[in-house]
Amino acid sequence: MTKAKKPSFTFLMIMGVLTAVLGVVAIGSPAVAGTAVIYIVGAIMLIAGVSQVFAGIKAEGLSQKLLPLILGTVTTLGGIAVLAHPIIGMEVLTMILAAYFVAEGIWKVVASFSFRPAQGWLAVLFSGVITWLLGAMIWTQWPASGMWAIGILVGVDLLTTGIALICVAMTLGKIADKIEEVTKPSDPSSGDAATA
Repeated sequence: MTKAKKPSFTFLMIMGVLTAVLGVVAIGSPAVAGTAVIYIVGAIMLIAGVSQVFAGIKAEGLSQKLLPLILGTVTTLGGIAVLAHPIIGMEVLTMILAAYFVAEGIWKVVASFSFRPAQGWLAVLFSGVITWLLGAMIWTQWPASGMWAIGILVGVDLLTTGIALICVAMTLGKIADKIEEVTKPSDPSSGDAATA
């Protein structure tokens, strides 16, 4: 009987470590990380815009062509503008991010009071206040916050994702060890010694 090969979670562990390291680097140099994110957003906008334009050209009838052509042209121009002026793109994205955090923070604070007296409503309230403060801090320091906000947030996300991957790899490794222990065939010589 062939013994089942124990699965290896080394790749997952390596990915977790690399992701965490990238997160630390992004936090350490937020302007570079933020610029990289802006270039990715610009490239996605450009690809999406060109795709919409082609879809509009291939569509039959003026009513079918018009909306994809207009949206595709606007999205393409937006992507080109972001790629041509990444600093302005970073500032605009930072403003949107700040507005989102302020709105989310207010929503969490209001929602937390509707959860009273259930356990955990204070955690929601605290989360809302922190989120609102983060949004307000980014907003009050705009446009200078564009140079650090996106990069730090991406860095924190990468760091926490990396740590999560490392934890998952370690947990799966422990589970695989336990399964191997349970399914390991007993040694016949130890059984003979016990009966002797």
